[in-house]
Amino acid sequence: MNTHTASYHPLLALSALLSALLFMSACSSSYSGKAEIGSDEIVVPGQPFITLNVSSNITEDQQTQAILFISIEEGSLIYKNQQDSLVSRIELQVEILSEKGTPHVSDLYQLLLGKSPDSKYYDQNTTYRRITYNVPPGDHTAKITITDLHSGQTTTRQRELSITDPDSDETALSQIRFFKKTTTTDPFVAVNGYNINMGYDSLKFSFQVVNGNPEDPVEVESRLMQFEADLQPARSMAGRQHRRSSLVSKGIDYTKFEVLQSTKRILNTGGSVTIENAFQDLPRGNYRFEVSANQDGEKTLYEVRDFAVKSPNYPQIKSPVELARPLYYLMNEKEYQKLLSITDPDSLKKAVDNFWLSNIKNAPKAREIIKMYYERVEQANQQFSNFKEGWKTDPGMIFILFGPPLYVDEGFGEMTWFYEFDTGTENQGIYFEDPRFGNNKFPFHNFQLDRSSDFFGLQYRQIQSWKDGSIIYLSQ
Repeated sequence: MNTHTASYHPLLALSALLSALLFMSACSSSYSGKAEIGSDEIVVPGQPFITLNVSSNITEDQQTQAILFISIEEGSLIYKNQQDSLVSRIELQVEILSEKGTPHVSDLYQLLLGKSPDSKYYDQNTTYRRITYNVPPGDHTAKITITDLHSGQTTTRQRELSITDPDSDETALSQIRFFKKTTTTDPFVAVNGYNINMGYDSLKFSFQVVNGNPEDPVEVESRLMQFEADLQPARSMAGRQHRRSSLVSKGIDYTKFEVLQSTKRILNTGGSVTIENAFQDLPRGNYRFEVSANQDGEKTLYEVRDFAVKSPNYPQIKSPVELARPLYYLMNEKEYQKLLSITDPDSLKKAVDNFWLSNIKNAPKAREIIKMYYERVEQANQQFSNFKEGWKTDPGMIFILFGPPLYVDEGFGEMTWFYEFDTGTENQGIYFEDPRFGNNKFPFHNFQLDRSSDFFGLQYRQIQSWKDGSIIYLSQ
């Protein structure tokens, strides 16, 4: 029986390291200055990949609920042939625990996912589930475990959830729910992570406000902001170090933003109300949807949801312009600008093909190297994306050019990747530092390469190995 697996196989230790290092903390109802960016999990090869977000809800008849938003990356599952189709079998264990660990919910679901045998192994399809449970007020932990029944591999996610008592005199603000739909006829599905691609029809944010004191109106304000951010590809390994005050070093400058929309609403009655905001045609960039609820004599409540709009097919590379941009690491500036000046998609695709064929001069070999290069670009997007696509980051550049390291040394806000170059007798360390590590107002890693002129020859030789096709032998 044939099995079918995802193609992404970066170094397991590197995936585990980045998953452990990447920190994120959700906003509480009293704003702590931390940015909610959704699920921050990193793909671990061989394990089913699932994300989880949660939100509270109070129905019209005052029933308190927990809503679980689940997304399952189909490419992370094992498929087997079954009657002219490929089938994956998975099991979902769902638990909602009280603050003392008492289970309010314990459910088990079995799902059967199928697709056509001619589906490409790298298709990035996602299965979505929304599950609602009646749960009493209080602080809870939602926990979900997915088991791939074909491989036996499991993955567990959990999120904290606070549910307000509708009978109290408390004023509360729920977590922000973030949705997208791809076409006008598609339903809205939850966005569990930070990144979405430009291939969407519209975005929607939803939240609930509870006014426990009907004699005191609540002023609710929501704002959509866009931040100035570094969106350029990584510079040469032998270039100058970035100044700490530069936008490249900062990544995102949260002090510089444009308010794209701002709305206010006064709630004059008690009880709960759900408010929705929808947006269309947001360009690539980094955004924050922010909600504040203010009641006289009480503290102001905040909820924040950060997100980024990335390339049309992110994290995949499909369109001619998406194929052209990562060639930045193999071209000089003049060649690159000439390539990107081509506006016709067919002509641009032909120019990309000509770049590879004119250098490698062997079509079958060129196809193999093209596949390797863009697989690494997509892997970099999955592993290293933050405020910009992963292939543009310093670790993404090194990963694309050199592949996964032999091993990794890591510390607080720093890591070193070790490679075996040239004769194989000496391991070369490539050092990265995160200048904003530990800053709870910055929810990303921004690992930056310790650049040195000593890297000039190393990078040049690696670029040439890609262009002349010898990278195949270096990667074996």
